[in-house]
Formats: sequence, structure tokens, C-alpha cells
Amino acid sequence: MRPEVRVLGRALSPFTAAARRLRRDCGLTLIGWHRVDDHCGDLSTPVSAFRHHLDELEAWGARVLALDEAVARLDAGTLPDRAVALTFDDGYASVVEVAWPLLKERGFPATLYAVSGYLGADRRLPWDLGQPDHDGLRLVSADELVAAAHDGLDIGSHTVSHPWLPRLGTRELRRELVESRTALEDLLGRPVTSVAYPTGGWDPGVRRAAQEAGYVTGITVDRGLNTARTPKHSLRRAFVPHDPRDLRPLLDGGYTVLRPLDTMRRQETPW
Repeated sequence: MRPEVRVLGRALSPFTAAARRLRRDCGLTLIGWHRVDDHCGDLSTPVSAFRHHLDELEAWGARVLALDEAVARLDAGTLPDRAVALTFDDGYASVVEVAWPLLKERGFPATLYAVSGYLGADRRLPWDLGQPDHDGLRLVSADELVAAAHDGLDIGSHTVSHPWLPRLGTRELRRELVESRTALEDLLGRPVTSVAYPTGGWDPGVRRAAQEAGYVTGITVDRGLNTARTPKHSLRRAFVPHDPRDLRPLLDGGYTVLRPLDTMRRQETPW
């Protein structure tokens, strides 16, 4: 996180926290990570930092809920104060091997979004190709995903091949959304109700296609609190900065002011 962004978020945190306390209805905060390991890289969260993140959630008084329960309670108006749902994108093996055991120790549910066409230790996601090979790049296998799901980890779709969805034609967009959900449901033997849009790329057409594909929720990377008025197929979510000191401002809403930047970013193809 850039220093100026950190300063802004921390400066605004007391004001956004006070505004949150004055709200009559409770909102849902979604946060996410990619992989949890001690390898260097933008997508890696060190294990010690992840432990501190969980400490900070507890110190903040977070009510960590399973995503489906949180969204149902948001609709019903029964969401508790400081409700949070936890997510992981891309399907790295470290999530099931490292993060999930740490979450279970605290009774925290979570959702892992898997790319259905990239299940297996021998696969590499496109941005990992050409990097020095290390265990942090390893993806969860189909068998490991099934075992984790049976152990209580919720599984969502991250499409078939992790494309930038807004640039796809209607047929290819539907294939990415429907075939991923079908493949994961066949593998797990249970419904897959949520999709996380790769790289946060979405527009009204993508949102509509996700709904038509049978998903109950669609997850973006647009920061901010989710309320009963937030469309369920474009729920807001922020990725957790590596520095544990940045999590409290995020939970308090200090970085929500940056949402216009999120909107600009998702309107541009990232590659």
C-alpha cells in the first residue's frame, strides 16, 4: 500500500468508524486474501501477518459469518453489528494447508474461490509463469479441494480460466460462468452459489450473466460496506493489506473514499 494511501485511510478511520456507529442498519464487510505463505510477492501474505490479521479481527469485535449466512441475514435485516465474511481468490494450496487450519482454530468460516480449469499442483496461473518456482505458486488439487470442502471450507467459482470478463462475448462469458459452477458442483457434490469476478472485472452485463448462470452472489473488489441496497451480484470487497496495522482502518471504512479509483480500475482491461 502506498504511503499516501495509508496516511489517508488512517486519518479518515475515526470519522468513518463514528459514522458506522450512527447507522441504523448493520452492514456487511467482505475482505479477502490470495495466498498465505512466507514467499515474496504481491499476492503473498506472510503467515505471521495473517495471524495478526485474525488477532485484529477479534480485537475489533468482528462477527465472522459464512458468506451465504451473512448475505441471507443482510436481506432479512438480522445481520449483527461488525459482520464480516472472509474470502480467498485463485485457489492456492496454501489456503487449505495454512490459512484454513488457522481459521478453524478460531471458529472463522471462509470461502475459497477456485479457478475450475486450474486445479492441480502441476498447473500455474498465467501471472505465475516465468517466475522462480516455489511452493507458494502451487494450486490446490481437485482431491484437496474436496477434502477442504468436507472439512467445512466453503467453495465458490472464480470462472474456468480467470479472464477479464467485461471483454468477453455473450457466449464465452456464459461458458466461463456456467461451466465453472457445473464443474465445481460435480466435483464437490454440492451447490456452488457464489462467484468472484477475476481481477474484479465486472459491468452490468457481467452482473446480469452471473445471475442468469445461477449464482446467488457475485463478489467484486470495489471497496465499501454492503447494505441491504447493495446488489447481491456486485457485492463490495477489499483485499487485506499485508501490514496488520492497515486492517483496522479498512474495517472502519477509512479506505472507502477510494471507491472511485476502484470504479476506474475495473473499467480498464488489466492486460
